[in-house]
Amino acid sequence: MMRLSLSRIVKRAPLALTVVGLVTVISGRASAQDPAAAPPPAAAESMPAGSLGQGFGEMGQVVISGESFTQFSKANNQGWSFALQPAADYFIIPNVSVGGAVGFAIGNNEYRAFQVAGRAGFNFNFTEHVSVWGRAGISYGHTSAQGMPSSSQSFANFFAPINYHIVPRVFIGVGPFYNLKMSGNVSNNYGFASVVGAWW
Repeated sequence: MMRLSLSRIVKRAPLALTVVGLVTVISGRASAQDPAAAPPPAAAESMPAGSLGQGFGEMGQVVISGESFTQFSKANNQGWSFALQPAADYFIIPNVSVGGAVGFAIGNNEYRAFQVAGRAGFNFNFTEHVSVWGRAGISYGHTSAQGMPSSSQSFANFFAPINYHIVPRVFIGVGPFYNLKMSGNVSNNYGFASVVGAWW
């Protein structure tokens, strides 16, 4: 009986080893193909937290803004005016923009004005929330006022607001502007302007 039992064990040993080997190989392949064992896919590129200007000024961005101007004539006692100017700008390369604006203005002595403008700008991000977006351009306008004939004029425009990025893609700003007379019976004017904008 002992010899018979040992003989059966010896005969069955190769079969048992073969089964164990197949199980090991299959388990190894299953582990290699297990999605849980594969490295996680790379996360989509996103704007890093704390980036300068929260990413403002990258190539391809579109900016829609509204600018309000409270301006004063260079000559004393020449009056005041308030203007609102919606604008659109596009960053053609990082931090360099081109754009245009349409302006409407009112002032003392029934002053009324309308203008269109083209401009180029350069943005510099100082910190995560603060940037300076300077712009220069040319504008053409038509004005009228009480007791005076209507007239047309053109200016070289300069505006350098300091912007604060409240949350990503939204900013407010304030800064000086200067309008240099190019044509028309007008004078140079200057002051401070505020801006509110969004970009994507």
